[in-house]
Amino acid sequence: MLQANRVSQITVLSEPALSAIPGIVHGFSTRRAEHNAFTLGPSNSENPAIPINRARFLDAVGMTGWPILKLKQTHSNTVHDFKDTWAASQPVEGDAAITALRGAALGIQTADCVPILIADKNARVVAAVHAGWRGTANRIVENSVRQMIQAYGVTPESLTAVIGPHNAVCCYEVGEEVVAAVNDPEAIQRTPQWPKPHLNQALANKRQLLGLGIPEAQILVSTLCTQCRADLFYSYRRDGERSGRMLSVIGILP
Repeated sequence: MLQANRVSQITVLSEPALSAIPGIVHGFSTRRAEHNAFTLGPSNSENPAIPINRARFLDAVGMTGWPILKLKQTHSNTVHDFKDTWAASQPVEGDAAITALRGAALGIQTADCVPILIADKNARVVAAVHAGWRGTANRIVENSVRQMIQAYGVTPESLTAVIGPHNAVCCYEVGEEVVAAVNDPEAIQRTPQWPKPHLNQALANKRQLLGLGIPEAQILVSTLCTQCRADLFYSYRRDGERSGRMLSVIGILP
């Protein structure tokens, strides 16, 4: 279960299972700060508060001064392996990142999609994954873990994965085209009360992680729904174009 910490008036969520890994630093942002409007995106916004908020959030997490290796998220299955910090100034297109760099933050921006943070138990490599329904259908988290294994020689048994706050099955109504694209009947819920099926994004991604051999006890899933919890989170489905963004970050201590 995610734990909430209040640091410099900013509410940050963290997962004890990741915090317990020596050398791993991480955090999930919320909208709670001085005025319950602590937005960290969109990254292309002209809002002058966003870069200030990002610096404050990194400081609250314990990443003061760390560069954020940026992605221009496109709902793809593209994974980048960052071996230097050039992406801190020039984002690249993709929806997941892995790195063995120390003192650099991988960041994923969300406002309903699923943020997934992954770390090796020996802090050799970390990953940050952005999985909306398209990314889930394209098996972005599976692709990310496969690249971690191939590039860094880690094993599935050594990995801990945390599925952060997202638009949960209670609210995530989808069309039949999404059902067909995701192609995971276990992750689809239908009830007489709902006119359309609902997608369990977390379960779909968890099943992909399980399929790779990560032990179930090492896959932690947040039950917090971004659409339900307007007090804690931004939600694109609830708020539309005016929605802010959360940021989920992970990195390895220098």
